[in-house]
Amino acid sequence: MTEENMVPAIVNYRNFQKWALIVEAAGLSAIHHSCAEFIISEFQSKRGEIQSTMEDNLRLKFEGDEATGVTGVYALAVSLQLRNLVLPAPYTQAIQDKQSAEEEIALAQNERKQSLTIANTELLRAQEEARKILDTARNEANVTLTEANFKAQETSFAFAKEAETIVDVKNSLQLTTNGVLAYLANSLLSEVGNLKVTTAEPARLSRSDEL
Repeated sequence: MTEENMVPAIVNYRNFQKWALIVEAAGLSAIHHSCAEFIISEFQSKRGEIQSTMEDNLRLKFEGDEATGVTGVYALAVSLQLRNLVLPAPYTQAIQDKQSAEEEIALAQNERKQSLTIANTELLRAQEEARKILDTARNEANVTLTEANFKAQETSFAFAKEAETIVDVKNSLQLTTNGVLAYLANSLLSEVGNLKVTTAEPARLSRSDEL
């Protein structure tokens, strides 16, 4: 209260108690009006700007403004200091829920990355194992084919040599076809130590007459 405002304050409000109630109401109105100019998230990032806005609106409510036709309450706004900010409980809870959700999302993303890493590792391991198995199978198949080819060549060579030998024997001994068969049968019988043969009648076990 200033000296020049005492008379108009008494004329309008009669006594100090009524004037004090009006001043308190005007102050609350200025604060509420200032808060309405900002969104709730700005109360953390623009605290200085909010304090300055509150002081300007408080001065306007207390002192008035002749240029805009605003009538004050005959009080002088010396200064304003914003010392405490209390956010609504639902907003605080929402912030906490959001932070928890972000942490859970980050955890889920990390777990997903870990799972993908494990899966890719297992896939690479399986692919490498499959490659090794395939290489082994190919090598074994190549070895088997090579052995079979050598065996076939050996067998063909042995048959060819045996055929040459039989032809040489036939020519050198001047044998007939039956004579060659008798020669081969006698050679076979001579190579067997103990041979037991059971035949039904009539049976022909020797071709010696054809030699």
